[in-house]
Amino acid sequence: MRCFLILTLVFSVNLSAQTRWQPAQLIKWSSANENYRNAYFKAAYDGYIDLLSEIKDNPEIYLAAGKSAHQIRLFSEASFLFSRARQVSTKSFPELDLWEGKALFGEGQLDSAIQLLQRAQPQLKGEDLDDAGLWLSYAKNARNEKSKPQAVSLRPLEVLNTDGVESSVFLSLDENTLFFTSARIENTGKDMDEEHGIYFQDIWMSRRDSLTRIWKGPEPLPGKVNTPEHDACLGLSPQGDMLFVYKSEKGGDIFYSRCDKKGNWREPKAMGGDINTSYFESSACLSADAKTMYLISEREKRGAKGNGDIWMLKKEKRTEYGSATNLGAPVNTVYDENSVSIHPDGKTMFFSSNRPESMGGYDIFVTRREGNTWLPPQNLGYPINTEGDEVYFSLSVDGNTGWVSSRRKESLGESYDIYEIDLSNYVLPIDRNSAAKRPTVCLLQGKILDKSNAMALETELRLTDAAGKVVQTIETSENGEFRVSIPGDQSFTLLASPKGYQPQSEPILIQSVAGKTQSLTKVFLMVTQP
Repeated sequence: MRCFLILTLVFSVNLSAQTRWQPAQLIKWSSANENYRNAYFKAAYDGYIDLLSEIKDNPEIYLAAGKSAHQIRLFSEASFLFSRARQVSTKSFPELDLWEGKALFGEGQLDSAIQLLQRAQPQLKGEDLDDAGLWLSYAKNARNEKSKPQAVSLRPLEVLNTDGVESSVFLSLDENTLFFTSARIENTGKDMDEEHGIYFQDIWMSRRDSLTRIWKGPEPLPGKVNTPEHDACLGLSPQGDMLFVYKSEKGGDIFYSRCDKKGNWREPKAMGGDINTSYFESSACLSADAKTMYLISEREKRGAKGNGDIWMLKKEKRTEYGSATNLGAPVNTVYDENSVSIHPDGKTMFFSSNRPESMGGYDIFVTRREGNTWLPPQNLGYPINTEGDEVYFSLSVDGNTGWVSSRRKESLGESYDIYEIDLSNYVLPIDRNSAAKRPTVCLLQGKILDKSNAMALETELRLTDAAGKVVQTIETSENGEFRVSIPGDQSFTLLASPKGYQPQSEPILIQSVAGKTQSLTKVFLMVTQP
């Protein structure tokens, strides 16, 4: 429909050439260019199209309008505008082949895109040459991955998705509660962020019916987290009682919110230590034992590779972590690493990146820590990844189900939607040629209560191995609950010793079953000390 409007607009004007611009037209041109430089691409696009209603034969305006159309994913309109630029131009535009190739890529015409991008390379220099090389790599990767699709199936979680942006999806360890970020009209402020062209974001949650395993209709996160400004979920603690929250302060910082005994989330507080900087921090997650944090930051120090990088911090206090260490190569690149998550096995990491190994834009990659070394990241392949953007991937404990926020052609409003992925017949690329057995993970959960009055006790538990060595310290939530992942087929002892109570210990052994998440529940009824 929009393409028809452009056609009507262009061909309804006088076909004679206009050799001199009027002052008002120069102002429109300058304003549209300024909007483009500031990444206000929708406003820039509208400004260029308005100018084309008056000046129809200037290839530079068509090129600029096409670039703006591409930036807001109007690929067919961009292709039309680039073809018009070529028709009315009396000279060669090396940049035109680059952008028309990118537009054809967006339309899925991979062979044509590759041909144009290859033709563009010898004519370009500097950043344009680098850009052509990057998009040529995307196109070749997309063609290759689509020729050998992986044995997975995806379905949109329609009960959660709108024609707005649904992103940053995280699940509780038992996989019965899903947290996500959404830009929809029902949000707290019910107002648009005109700069980015979306509603101000809020955090939402959905619970899954324990019998039917169907996700229920979402509800705004209860409590004091959501505001009329942008509020986004960046991560969830393994225990499920602490959310990492994005707030647009100091360029974008990470806050945390704790869940109280009534299930309401408290007003977020800034994370301490070396987590927040004057740069953009956009994602955070904790290892299974909560002793290590991984975050995305654009800080420019201590080994930063450029753009967003993944950083690691060791725990010092409950919400404070020590000095950030850059994971370095091969995990980080000069491109943008984004949306990091760590599997409950504590070793397998997923993140998104727009590096040359992507199929286009952001793809999901996987790496694994072996000792102190991270293996070279691998692309999860098609159709998990597409020519669109995939961010915020989560993998179930048993590895059979994944969740991803993806912007693909079938997404509502061509924006980000949440998809659930059946991975029961899929093997992670990092495991395909590995002799090492993937860690078996089981779920240990329970509650600590005062035996005399059933009052929940907030305390710390210790998990020790057969030799008596403490392998994990577990902090309960305010309502005395705990939920952690542990290795299967190993003997442990779980010790509870709240202050003022007699210590109690329980033997722990969870036999693993291939393809299933085995769990064990322990309830401690604590007796006060005499």
